[in-house]
This record gives sequence, structure tokens and C-alpha cells, in this order.
Amino acid sequence: MDSNIKGNIGEDFVNELAFKSFLKYWCYPSPKFENGNKKEICDLLIIFDNVCIICSVKNYEFKGNYDRYLNKTIEKAVRQIKGAHKILFNSTELKIKHPDRTIEIFPKLSISKIFKIIINLGEGLDFYDITRTTKENDFITIFDKDTFRTIICELDTIPDFIDYLEKRENLFKYKNTKILNSKFANEFAKADYLHLNKNLNQSITIIGSEKDLLSYFFKNTRNFPDTLTKDKYDSALLDISGSWDEFKFSYKTIRKDKADTISYFVDGFVQNEVLNNEYPLKELIAKELLSLNRLQRRAIGNKFFEFYNRIKQNNNRVLHRRFLDHGKLGIVLFNYLDESDIVQLRKLFDIIFETFAYYYKYKHETFILIGINKIPHFTYHIYKNYEEFSKEDEEIIQKNIKELNWFTNYSENTEIVNEFPE
Repeated sequence: MDSNIKGNIGEDFVNELAFKSFLKYWCYPSPKFENGNKKEICDLLIIFDNVCIICSVKNYEFKGNYDRYLNKTIEKAVRQIKGAHKILFNSTELKIKHPDRTIEIFPKLSISKIFKIIINLGEGLDFYDITRTTKENDFITIFDKDTFRTIICELDTIPDFIDYLEKRENLFKYKNTKILNSKFANEFAKADYLHLNKNLNQSITIIGSEKDLLSYFFKNTRNFPDTLTKDKYDSALLDISGSWDEFKFSYKTIRKDKADTISYFVDGFVQNEVLNNEYPLKELIAKELLSLNRLQRRAIGNKFFEFYNRIKQNNNRVLHRRFLDHGKLGIVLFNYLDESDIVQLRKLFDIIFETFAYYYKYKHETFILIGINKIPHFTYHIYKNYEEFSKEDEEIIQKNIKELNWFTNYSENTEIVNEFPE
């Protein structure tokens, strides 16, 4: 097959998975230097808030020579990523284009986290490096096809994915790390043995796959085991082959996957309600909600459906509110009447925001208010980087709280979400 066709197939595979997990809204497939030479910068660029992920995709066929194959794939990809980083962050002003939007300026000054990933889709390898640290001390993550597909599906939120990348980098940055298949499919040449036994100092050799390593990450409360993280040994050999299948098909993981189902309410709300709306601050709301990890989204999903079922069964015209505390983000769910007009809803938004911001003594930097009626229809608004109210305004808010009889029998219910429910 023509190498360009194989390359396009590989990039399409990666883009499809990335779009599904992180939403197409944040993914830039094959971005070009729009105000420069118009050339492709990298295969996939993901920009979310202060995070930039630069991806190089390789889809070369393995023909039996490891050194030649790895030089053709990994070394070429390393050079491409290095070039992409230079273009993105050394240019005075770089403009890129998302397929669904107009040309925009790459926000390099707001980027504080950069990840570099090589996705090697070639199959049939008996061993391969899963990291690369360049001479400039840049760390590059290397995923094979199966690993990328699994990780992007299991860690399908930006914070969960980044958490894994960061901890993986901390573990492997100064170590030579290789994956070995438990059953070799190819005969090794002398050069292959030399490659395997090269740089054994400060090395980790894993028999199995990175999926097996991921199972240990999940079982160890999303951390890598101490036996790997401690620098007690100069080198380590870890045989964990088969661990992923054992983990994935266990009853506790099946319960976890079932419990996670409700969390996708948040993903659907962002995709179908927020980003499809003409609301001017929709991107701010989307970024805040998509900055929550899968467990936090599960907690929101549970609270939302509990709240919605309550207001559906309630025939009176009482306003109900439900507060969800997520650190610097406060989310308030409330119900509104079907006949409420825009003016009434705006007043309702303001009074709910003011009372909760005052009650919690301004500890939340951002409030997202989500209203729902029985139909159900949604309405929402975000308050971000607001100033504390004046003494006069606080007195008015206190009167409103008293007249509305709010916070009289109010109790905070902090939900502890167990990733693996009993």
C-alpha cells in the first residue's frame, strides 16, 4: 500500500478516537501554519485550556529489521515533533485553523503544559521502546496502536488522560523502558539482541503490554506501584502479561463501568446543549465542565438525575436548588417553571448566584448555574472572575435570603464517589 495512503489511514484512526474522547471541538487534525508557509505542523494538535498535546502518527509496516524500523518510525517522529514544537512556540504569532471554525491565533502564552506523543500504529513487533528522552531532555511518550486505543477509551477525559501522562513521565523520564511481548512472533537477528541489551542501566523491561501496566495503575488508585517508582534498583524486569484481561473482566471493573455510565450525562450536556447553542460564553462553560474527571462527572450525573426525578414528581411551584462543590467551581442545579420568560430567568440566575457566592464567602472562583424544567429544557449561565459584593449589596442579599427562607435547613452533602463501587 502507498505510504501516503497508510499515513492517512493512521491519522484518521487517531483523529476518530481523539474526537470521541476529547470532543472534536478541541482537536486540530493536521493543522497548518496558516499565516506562514501553509505547511502541516503535526498530525494532530489538541489544545484545551492551558494544555497542548502534540501528536505524530506513524503507520509503517514492520518488515523484520528492528533497528531500521525504529529509525524509520520513532526517530522520524521525534524530529517531526521537535519541528512542530519549534514552529508553535518560537513563531511571533502563529495562526491555525480548526475544521469547524475560522482561523485563530495559537495561544502559546496561555500554554503551561505540553505533552509530546508518538503513536506508532505498525503491528507485529515483539519489543519496542515506550518512551524517548531527547538530548534536550524533552520527554516523548510512545504508544502502539492497541495501547493508544485502550488508554484513550479508558481515560477519556482531558484531566484523566493528563494525569496518566504526567505520572507516566515521572516514572519513566530517566529510565530506558521497553515492552516485550510474552510470546515472540519473529526470529531475532544479532542486531536485535544488541538493541535489547543496550542501556540496561536505569532500565525497566516490561513483559506484557502497556495495557497490563494500565491495570496496575487503576488497581493502585491511579498511581504506579512503589516497586516501580522507587529508585531502589538500577534496573527492573516486570512480568505482568495477562493482567489487563484479568482486570478488565473482573466483577469490580464491570461494576465500575456500569457506575460510570451516568457520568456521560456531562459529556452529552456539553456536546448537545452547550456547544450547539449560540450562548456567547459557551466555550467557558464547556471548558469548566470538561475539566472535571470521570469520577467528578459521575457525581454530577448522580446528583442531576436524583434532582430531576424529584422535580418531576413535585406538583407545586416551589423553587428547588442543588449545590455541587468541585473545588474552585460551584455548580447549582435549579428548576424553573415552563412559562418563565427570559427576563424572569435572568433575575433568577442573578439571585441564585448572589446568594450562593455570598453564603460560601466567595471561595468559588466560578459558578455554573443549570436550570431545568419538567419538559425537560435546559438553561444555563456562568459567572467567572466576579468581584466580592459591596456591603450595601450584601445587606440586600441577606434580606433576599431571609425573605426566600433559603439556607435555613441547608446542609452540605459531600458525595464520596468510589471508583470501584461495592
